[in-house]
Amino acid sequence: MFRKPLTGASIIYQHLLYKKVNNVFLYSGGAIMPLIDKFYKGPINYYINTHEQSAGHAATGYAKSTDETGVAIVTSGPGLTNMITPLLDATNDSTPFVLFSGQVSTANMGTNAFQECPATEITKPVTKWSYCVESVNELDHVIDYAFDVANRGKKGAVHIDLPKDVLVDTLKEPRTMEEEIMLENEALLNISSISTTSKIMPLPPSPCLQTLGDIINNAKRPVFYIGQGCNPYSEILRDLVKTSNIPITTTIHAMGVFDEADTLSLQFLGMHGHAAANYAIQESDCIIAIGSRFDDRTTGSIKKYAPEAFKAYNENRGGIIHCNIEQGEISKNVASHYNYQMDAGIFMIKLAKYLSFKERPEWLNMITLWKENYPFHIEHVGQNKIKTQEVIKEISDQVIERDLANRTIYTSGVGNHQMMAAQFIQWKYPKTFLSSGSLGVMGVGLPYAIGAQIANPAHIIIDIDGDGSFNHTLSELKTLVEYNLPVKVAIMNDKSLSMVRVWEELFFEERYTATASEKNPDYVKLAESYGIKAIRCDSYQDLPDMVGYFLEYSGPIVADFRVEKDRCLPLVAPGKGLDEMILPETQTIIPQKNQYSIEDVPS
Repeated sequence: MFRKPLTGASIIYQHLLYKKVNNVFLYSGGAIMPLIDKFYKGPINYYINTHEQSAGHAATGYAKSTDETGVAIVTSGPGLTNMITPLLDATNDSTPFVLFSGQVSTANMGTNAFQECPATEITKPVTKWSYCVESVNELDHVIDYAFDVANRGKKGAVHIDLPKDVLVDTLKEPRTMEEEIMLENEALLNISSISTTSKIMPLPPSPCLQTLGDIINNAKRPVFYIGQGCNPYSEILRDLVKTSNIPITTTIHAMGVFDEADTLSLQFLGMHGHAAANYAIQESDCIIAIGSRFDDRTTGSIKKYAPEAFKAYNENRGGIIHCNIEQGEISKNVASHYNYQMDAGIFMIKLAKYLSFKERPEWLNMITLWKENYPFHIEHVGQNKIKTQEVIKEISDQVIERDLANRTIYTSGVGNHQMMAAQFIQWKYPKTFLSSGSLGVMGVGLPYAIGAQIANPAHIIIDIDGDGSFNHTLSELKTLVEYNLPVKVAIMNDKSLSMVRVWEELFFEERYTATASEKNPDYVKLAESYGIKAIRCDSYQDLPDMVGYFLEYSGPIVADFRVEKDRCLPLVAPGKGLDEMILPETQTIIPQKNQYSIEDVPS
């Protein structure tokens, strides 16, 4: 505890030092100035973004790429309201994030004072915990608790609201140990009383892991379904998969936790996932879900989900196994049969003792056929045109050829380019693809890249962005220049909000509304106006050289790739099962229930 007569702002700064926070992201303003002032020539690095929302996303990108907590600081009123999206994005994606916001003085709260807002009332629904500090005496304990909550169990965002008078008030006298204990007990009582944690029904009992191991070993068509909860345990996961000889699919957030070049990899599953992964889930008699949560983008229609696993459970020979660190995530979306609330790493270590190697030739041969017959597809359109998939694949291929994959991190906004990046980059390492998950936030690509670059200065950071997504936060080019961050921005410029446009094409009878971006800026001139190197490419024949230059350039660089409009396939349409994908026209499946054969029918 800090017993010197420090101001509230000084106490917060001292706690950040104690927590070994090395970098914070911020945007200043009147109510938070006493805290901002503490960073003047202090040891903690601070980065000023061009907008509060970008500061929040940069802090999230920082946390996503490390094992550290992202920290952001903003002022009151609009400073706080501009952070709602980053807070929910971090909470939804299980990313530890602590936000400090300014507030009007306690005496002025409730008077509609300048830049006052009901901060905790607004943020409680989008955070794990939100709290307004009422006294300088609370700060020690509130900050400790905030960092603990952000990292406990299913990680997420925490918000601390700081009235201006609390920031400038001081502890008049050093506190005795008895006073410390009394204040700590009082603060913890207040803290617990406003916790947003809801009551959760207890899980039904599940069999011991030895029995569970027998269920998995006896399964004919098992599949690992892996989420980001396994990211810290890639070696443990690899050993588990190879020891059991069970194929593995992942969520987008877990790509790279298992090398996709391995024959057991099915790559990622879901709405735009690999056909082999989606077919495997639907035909599997035993799904082992670890560190994942069965979100709607990975399940398709719940009613049509994993019919063979449910059939197997009813026949006492398989089912759906779900391990998640958060009890509330288990059986929330899909009613799983064997439930384990446990850290993913601990679960895998314990389970490995009871799994044995099984050949399963029919199952693995079937998976090989799916992978061979339904690869991610690129339809080349000629030497003078390029597609997003071709650009992304060229970047990935050259990164691998140059032996840079182990120190390259990709970020992405949301849209077709995001899904195509997931499809055509070969993922080999965990936490190397940073993108918004269930909230689906456009514009995160560049601020995520800023946070990742600051967290990993020796890494190559590549933002794969769409023009629509990039337009949301393009002012952050200033931040690249301000701090000399060598981020590489690859814009897939098709003058369209492509993902929405494809839906208009397929499901709205080609009524194209509000998806055109014909008046995009000249991105080369825009980048150059900030003093950033920029290049443009619009032909397939120039693509290898342009990508090579893009990767070799040592400073920040923007590449404007003028790409053709295209669909991102496969696509699981709303209300459809994972095996009812819209495939490229060159790929057609003839379903044969419970028969391990497929036909590839050219158009």
